[in-house]
Amino acid sequence: MAVVTKIVNLISSQALNKRKFDALLDEVNSMYNGLLMYNNVRWLSRGNVLERFIDCLVEIRLFLQNEGKIEQYPQLLDVMWLSKLMFLADICQHLNTLNVKLQGTNKTIIVMIDLIRAFEPKLQIFRNDIITRNYKYFPNLKKYINDFDIHETADKDKFTEELIAVIDSLIKEFSGRFSQFKELSEILKFIMYSDVTSFHKLNFSQLDWLDIEEFEMQLIDFQSSSIWIQKFIETRKELELIETERLTSNLSKNANNKILETWNALRDTFNCLKKLAHAILTMFSSTYACESLFSEMNNIKNSFRNRLTDESSSACILLKVTSYNPDINYLSSNLQQQKSH
Repeated sequence: MAVVTKIVNLISSQALNKRKFDALLDEVNSMYNGLLMYNNVRWLSRGNVLERFIDCLVEIRLFLQNEGKIEQYPQLLDVMWLSKLMFLADICQHLNTLNVKLQGTNKTIIVMIDLIRAFEPKLQIFRNDIITRNYKYFPNLKKYINDFDIHETADKDKFTEELIAVIDSLIKEFSGRFSQFKELSEILKFIMYSDVTSFHKLNFSQLDWLDIEEFEMQLIDFQSSSIWIQKFIETRKELELIETERLTSNLSKNANNKILETWNALRDTFNCLKKLAHAILTMFSSTYACESLFSEMNNIKNSFRNRLTDESSSACILLKVTSYNPDINYLSSNLQQQKSH
């Protein structure tokens, strides 16, 4: 990544080099008009930079050769280094796909954990794919791997071991980083399967604010009620239909609202159960909301509108981030029109 960043900065950060490279891309009828610069803050930057670098690799070599600087970057002619670059780009794209799924509004902690839990077995599949050298999930590496024919078997084995070590590190990182959520797995299941969840499987170690004894009594009463059991069975069926519609069409209904409606329908006699459900459903699952809010603030309060008051800025932000759609026709119909005399 360090070598890629140096080459991208050499081409893109200097105006003359950038114009020359853009002219070269235009001459060869490239679909791109330049390289992407790496930004350590943006969470999708690394994968996008690598993907664009690989797509423009031939043009980058030609440009550096024309400028007499190809000798400064022997890695661009090293088959082993380029193969590792292809692997890095592929694995970053898999991480980018996960990151994109984790972004967005109206996503509860339950949805987030399901996505993380699904990605961990995928890492094992990626590992087996490297071991068998099929590279089904590494398209850039598979496209380039034919150049390994010039290497001996020992080099291939060493290369495979290095890639496996990277994936093993990812598996270990995911296992350690999200270990706390694994402890809450049964608690999270309680939201959807409260009618069949066993009290003894629930981990209340991080829920010291909850009255455990009262919760246990209420759970017994709840699971003994055929009405509420049927209510949650019907809710799960409706959620399946919502998910089917989401996958088969462009319509996207908010499944979280349906879950919240079901819990709000419970009587206050089950207040401990409702407290736990509301605590989980209202938990901030990511920093997406904060990051998008700051992005909107940067767009609103820019150099052309730097005299906005705090009240005006607050109102603009609320209008920007709200999902409420007012009925303008109805509102305007209640106002008296001022006609000219």
